[in-house]
Amino acid sequence: MLSPLHQTALQATADFLSDTDNPWWVLGSTAMALIGVDPGEVRDIDVLVSPRDAQKLMRAHGLANQADGGTHRFRSDYFLQPNFGDIPVEVMSGYQIFESGSWLPVAPASRLAVTVGGATVFVPDRTDQIDLLKRLGRPKDLDRLQLFD
Repeated sequence: MLSPLHQTALQATADFLSDTDNPWWVLGSTAMALIGVDPGEVRDIDVLVSPRDAQKLMRAHGLANQADGGTHRFRSDYFLQPNFGDIPVEVMSGYQIFESGSWLPVAPASRLAVTVGGATVFVPDRTDQIDLLKRLGRPKDLDRLQLFD
């Protein structure tokens, strides 16, 4: 499911995040693949970190915050794009979804360790991934829900 390029990018991501202080998660289609659910094409690696760690990563790696205010449905306070080669990696913090008239944070309750090559990455469990797809509610997310059956 994940190509050697994805595995290399995940190993680089784990190394990049090795000095963070707080829990972090790989989200989206990559997280699905890491728990054995085939999402189809995996275009990028989405990562959720704490605001403190986002600031720390910006300073340590000379990265700019590319958060642009988001959309009417999604936003994040920090959006970092470290370059690990062919697979884009997007690091978010303060990620929120607009639901029922309020901005609500994305904060997985679970954290599973998955080994990729010699690196460990973390993903939400199956239940949290399903919940997030429901919350996101886009057609592609709702289609992905069917893959968990």
